[in-house]
This record gives sequence, C-alpha cells and structure tokens, in this order.
Amino acid sequence: MATDASTDAPTDVPFSEQPEWKDVSPVPQEDGSDPLVPIIAAEEHSERVLDLTEAIVRMNPSHYTVWQYRFATLIALKKDLAAELELMDEFARDNLKSYQVWHHRLLLLEALSPDDPTSEIEFIHNSLVPDPKNYHTWAYLHWLYCHFSRLGRISEKRWESELLWCEDMIRSDGRNNSAWGWRWFLRMAGPGMEGKNGEEEIKYALKEIHHIPHNASAWNYLRGVIRMTGTARVPLLPALATYMTGSAVPTQTEETVWPSRTTPVDTLTPLPVSMALEFQADTLVEAGRLGDAAAVYGQLGASVDRMRSAYWEMRRGECVNA
Repeated sequence: MATDASTDAPTDVPFSEQPEWKDVSPVPQEDGSDPLVPIIAAEEHSERVLDLTEAIVRMNPSHYTVWQYRFATLIALKKDLAAELELMDEFARDNLKSYQVWHHRLLLLEALSPDDPTSEIEFIHNSLVPDPKNYHTWAYLHWLYCHFSRLGRISEKRWESELLWCEDMIRSDGRNNSAWGWRWFLRMAGPGMEGKNGEEEIKYALKEIHHIPHNASAWNYLRGVIRMTGTARVPLLPALATYMTGSAVPTQTEETVWPSRTTPVDTLTPLPVSMALEFQADTLVEAGRLGDAAAVYGQLGASVDRMRSAYWEMRRGECVNA
C-alpha cells in the first residue's frame, strides 16, 4: 500500500493502480463460489484428506486451519486417535515451538480421555529436556493437570511426584521462570492450594535467594507469596540483610526464624543486590518510614539500577509527595 508523502499515512490506492507497478499485470484470483479450498467447501472427510493434511503440516507445522480440519476428519472417520497421538510424538519433538502442534495434541488427549495421564506427563517432561523454557510445552502441562484434576484422575502421589520433578527443574536452572511458575501452581494456586503453603514457600524462596542472590525468579516468587498470604515484610529483613550491604539505610543482621545465609557472599557477587534494595524500600513503606524508603529508591535510580532510573524516581516521588 502506498503512503502519503505529506503525512506518511497509508493511502487506499491499490498496488495495481500505482504507477510504479504499471508494468505488472495482476493475476485474477478465482476461488469459485467459496473463498476457501474445495475440500473444506465440500466438507470432505476421507483418507486422502488425512494424507493431504499430513503432507501440508509436515511442510508447515503452524498451519492452524489444516490442523483443525485434520482433527475434524479424524473424528468424522472414527480413526484410532491413539495412533494419531503417536504421530504427534514425532511432530512435537521436531516442532517444539509450534503452538498448533501442541493444541492438536491437546484435542487428541481430551478426546482419548485416559484414566491415567501419567504416560503423557512423562512425555511432556522428556520434551522439556532439550528446551526447558518452552512456553507451549509448559502451557500444555498446565492444561493437562487442570483438566485431569477436574476429572479426579490426578492422584496425590502424582501431585507429590510432580513437585519433586519441578524442584529438580529449578535446581538445574534456578532462573527458569517457567519452572517457578509451575511451582506456584503446584504449591500456591492449584486445586485446593489457595495460598495455604505460604510459610513453606517463603522459606523455599529464601533458600533459593541464598543460593543465587541475583536471581530475579526467586525474588519475584517471594514477593508473590507475601502478596497472596499478606505476610509482613519487616520480620524477613534480617534474613536478607546481607544483600542490602551498602544500602542508604543500613539494616541490622539479627536473629530470625526465617532461613538466613550461613556462608559469606561470594566476592564475585555485586552488593547491594538491586532486588534486595527494592524489597527493603517496600518494607520501609509498609512500616511507614517513607523518608528512608525514598532514600533507598533514590539510591536504586542513581547507582544500583540506573537502567530503570525513571521508575525508581517515580517510586521515590511517591514517598516524598505522600
């Protein structure tokens, strides 16, 4: 589409009528009475349709329309969906990033509705080995547990096993946000959880922070648990005081019931930790010490986290102008 030189706005002149395209003759598009492909227009569901759709999705695994029509054909012909699921094992391994492949798998599993989805869970776990942060795979795992838990087909032992697997994922990569999000579902937001594991999850997050002090995933998880459970921040400060070394508002290291660091911070770890200062400033706001909070926000913007200096100045201004 051409643009108006005076405004850079697109005009409504078709390319065929623009002078720079006058040497090209447009080829008329003839779709007949239906603008879509003849097979779909005729609502044909046959073996040749399955052959055709497989050939197309092998060339373009993200062709959602073809996947949808393939599923409709499988249902219409009453085909063996278990065999189709085996074919999807190959497609999923080769096309981990394709949402359409995972959605087709979801439709198949929903239709098959196995009494025990353990084998499918194990397939998902194995699929995450080469790509442990693949959003589509994690989203499919979320759907599976939600769907089959509503059907009463996720045993208590299965939930416990899933948590252990999730902990292994975090242990292998503490910065895997997807694994942290999955833990949130398993421990805080899943069926029957509703934040009841708050104290245990705060302890878990603190231990992970002690393991990797600059781990944003662990700090965000801690903040999320506190927000959901309404836990006071002030009693947590002593457990995190080490990471506030150099703060504009010194924090005393005191005895605390929360897990504290037992070894010195590695000399290669920069201090103070920006996320620790943010936690400290938010805690000072909670305690009504707005002047001290403003000082810490100011420090974040001026030196510790200058990338977000405008944001920290806004937070500082909120304290000053309160």
